[in-house]
Amino acid sequence: MTNKVMTLAFGFLLITASLLAGCVQEATPLEEEEIGDLSVTVTLDFAERGNETANLEDRLTNGSITFDPVLVAPNTSAYRVMEALQIRENFTIDVTYYVGMGAFIHTIDGVSGAADYSSYWGFYDNGEMAAVGASSLMITSNTTLSWVMTSSADY
Repeated sequence: MTNKVMTLAFGFLLITASLLAGCVQEATPLEEEEIGDLSVTVTLDFAERGNETANLEDRLTNGSITFDPVLVAPNTSAYRVMEALQIRENFTIDVTYYVGMGAFIHTIDGVSGAADYSSYWGFYDNGEMAAVGASSLMITSNTTLSWVMTSSADY
Protein backbone atom coordinates (compact mmCIF):
# COMPACT_ATOMS: atom_id res chain seq x y z
CA MET A 1 0.00 0.00 0.00
CA THR A 2 1.12 3.49 -0.70
CA ASN A 3 1.48 6.04 2.05
CA LYS A 4 -1.47 7.99 0.65
CA VAL A 5 -3.78 4.95 0.77
CA MET A 6 -2.57 4.09 4.29
CA THR A 7 -3.19 7.68 5.43
CA LEU A 8 -6.71 7.61 3.95
CA ALA A 9 -7.45 4.26 5.59
CA PHE A 10 -6.22 5.51 8.97
CA GLY A 11 -8.31 8.68 8.61
CA PHE A 12 -11.37 6.58 7.79
CA LEU A 13 -10.81 4.48 10.92
CA LEU A 14 -10.52 7.59 13.09
CA ILE A 15 -13.72 9.07 11.66
CA THR A 16 -15.57 5.77 12.11
CA ALA A 17 -14.40 5.43 15.71
CA SER A 18 -15.47 8.98 16.52
CA LEU A 19 -18.92 8.30 15.07
CA LEU A 20 -19.36 5.12 17.08
CA ALA A 21 -18.44 6.62 20.44
CA GLY A 22 -19.70 10.08 21.29
CA CYS A 23 -18.46 12.61 23.73
CA VAL A 24 -19.82 13.55 27.11
CA GLN A 25 -22.60 16.13 27.18
CA GLU A 26 -23.52 18.30 30.12
CA ALA A 27 -26.65 17.20 31.96
CA THR A 28 -29.75 19.29 31.52
CA PRO A 29 -32.82 19.49 33.76
CA LEU A 30 -36.07 17.95 32.59
CA GLU A 31 -37.94 20.09 30.08
CA GLU A 32 -41.47 21.18 31.01
CA GLU A 33 -43.00 18.56 28.69
CA GLU A 34 -40.92 15.82 30.38
CA ILE A 35 -42.40 16.52 33.83
CA GLY A 36 -45.54 14.59 34.70
CA ASP A 37 -47.29 12.21 37.09
CA LEU A 38 -45.34 8.98 36.55
CA SER A 39 -43.18 8.13 39.55
CA VAL A 40 -39.69 6.78 38.89
CA THR A 41 -37.71 5.56 41.88
CA VAL A 42 -33.99 5.14 41.29
CA THR A 43 -31.59 3.03 43.34
CA LEU A 44 -27.81 3.12 42.95
CA ASP A 45 -25.97 0.14 44.42
CA PHE A 46 -22.21 0.63 44.60
CA ALA A 47 -21.75 -2.71 46.42
CA GLU A 48 -18.44 -2.66 48.30
CA ARG A 49 -17.24 0.37 46.33
CA GLY A 50 -19.39 2.97 48.10
CA ASN A 51 -16.31 4.45 49.76
CA GLU A 52 -15.05 5.46 46.28
CA THR A 53 -17.95 7.83 45.56
CA ALA A 54 -17.31 11.52 45.15
CA ASN A 55 -20.45 12.94 46.81
CA LEU A 56 -22.76 10.15 47.94
CA GLU A 57 -20.72 8.13 50.47
CA ASP A 58 -22.29 9.74 53.57
CA ARG A 59 -25.79 9.03 52.22
CA LEU A 60 -25.27 5.34 51.40
CA THR A 61 -26.64 2.46 53.45
CA ASN A 62 -24.67 -0.76 52.86
CA GLY A 63 -23.28 0.78 49.66
CA SER A 64 -26.70 1.68 48.27
CA ILE A 65 -29.07 4.64 48.05
CA THR A 66 -32.68 4.90 46.92
CA PHE A 67 -33.75 8.41 46.00
CA ASP A 68 -37.13 10.07 46.34
CA PRO A 69 -39.04 9.57 43.07
CA VAL A 70 -38.61 11.71 39.98
CA LEU A 71 -41.94 12.60 38.40
CA VAL A 72 -41.96 12.39 34.62
CA ALA A 73 -44.34 12.44 31.69
CA PRO A 74 -44.97 9.30 29.62
CA ASN A 75 -42.25 8.48 27.10
CA THR A 76 -39.46 10.23 28.98
CA SER A 77 -36.34 8.07 28.78
CA ALA A 78 -34.70 6.44 31.79
CA TYR A 79 -31.54 8.28 30.77
CA ARG A 80 -33.31 11.66 31.11
CA VAL A 81 -34.50 10.55 34.58
CA MET A 82 -30.89 9.84 35.52
CA GLU A 83 -29.75 13.21 34.13
CA ALA A 84 -32.38 15.03 36.18
CA LEU A 85 -31.57 12.99 39.27
CA GLN A 86 -27.85 13.73 39.13
CA ILE A 87 -28.61 17.46 39.05
CA ARG A 88 -31.13 17.24 41.89
CA GLU A 89 -28.99 14.97 44.11
CA ASN A 90 -25.52 16.42 43.36
CA PHE A 91 -23.66 13.53 41.80
CA THR A 92 -22.26 12.92 38.33
CA ILE A 93 -22.64 10.37 35.59
CA ASP A 94 -20.22 9.81 32.74
CA VAL A 95 -21.69 8.54 29.52
CA THR A 96 -20.49 7.28 26.18
CA TYR A 97 -22.88 7.50 23.24
CA TYR A 98 -22.88 4.63 20.76
CA VAL A 99 -24.54 4.87 17.36
CA GLY A 100 -27.47 2.48 17.27
CA MET A 101 -27.30 1.81 21.01
CA GLY A 102 -27.55 5.24 22.62
CA ALA A 103 -26.15 6.37 25.93
CA PHE A 104 -24.14 3.95 28.08
CA ILE A 105 -23.64 5.10 31.67
CA HIS A 106 -20.21 3.82 32.64
CA THR A 107 -19.42 5.96 35.70
CA ILE A 108 -21.68 7.07 38.54
CA ASP A 109 -20.40 9.55 41.14
CA GLY A 110 -16.81 8.70 40.23
CA VAL A 111 -17.21 4.91 40.36
CA SER A 112 -16.77 3.08 37.08
CA GLY A 113 -16.60 -0.50 35.97
CA ALA A 114 -13.29 -2.15 35.18
CA ALA A 115 -11.57 -1.50 31.85
CA ASP A 116 -11.63 -5.26 31.17
CA TYR A 117 -15.40 -5.35 31.87
CA SER A 118 -14.92 -7.65 34.87
CA SER A 119 -17.23 -5.19 36.64
CA TYR A 120 -19.79 -2.82 35.18
CA TRP A 121 -22.94 -0.87 35.97
CA GLY A 122 -25.86 -3.25 35.40
CA PHE A 123 -29.11 -1.47 34.50
CA TYR A 124 -32.39 -2.86 35.84
CA ASP A 125 -36.02 -1.99 35.16
CA ASN A 126 -38.43 -3.12 37.90
CA GLY A 127 -35.88 -5.63 39.20
CA GLU A 128 -35.12 -7.23 35.83
CA MET A 129 -32.02 -6.64 33.71
CA ALA A 130 -33.14 -4.04 31.18
CA ALA A 131 -33.52 -5.33 27.65
CA VAL A 132 -32.47 -1.95 26.21
CA GLY A 133 -30.19 0.87 27.25
CA ALA A 134 -31.27 3.78 29.43
CA SER A 135 -31.71 6.15 26.49
CA SER A 136 -34.03 3.65 24.75
CA LEU A 137 -36.11 2.68 27.79
CA MET A 138 -39.18 4.91 27.77
CA ILE A 139 -41.12 5.37 31.00
CA THR A 140 -44.78 4.42 30.48
CA SER A 141 -45.87 3.66 34.08
CA ASN A 142 -44.62 4.03 37.64
CA THR A 143 -41.22 2.38 37.57
CA THR A 144 -38.24 1.41 39.66
CA LEU A 145 -34.85 1.74 37.99
CA SER A 146 -31.58 0.47 39.42
CA TRP A 147 -27.95 0.75 38.50
CA VAL A 148 -25.99 -1.96 40.27
CA MET A 149 -22.20 -2.35 40.26
CA THR A 150 -21.97 -5.90 38.99
CA SER A 151 -19.08 -8.32 38.73
CA SER A 152 -18.91 -10.54 35.67
CA ALA A 153 -17.73 -13.27 38.07
CA ASP A 154 -21.33 -13.32 39.39
CA TYR A 155 -22.48 -14.77 36.06
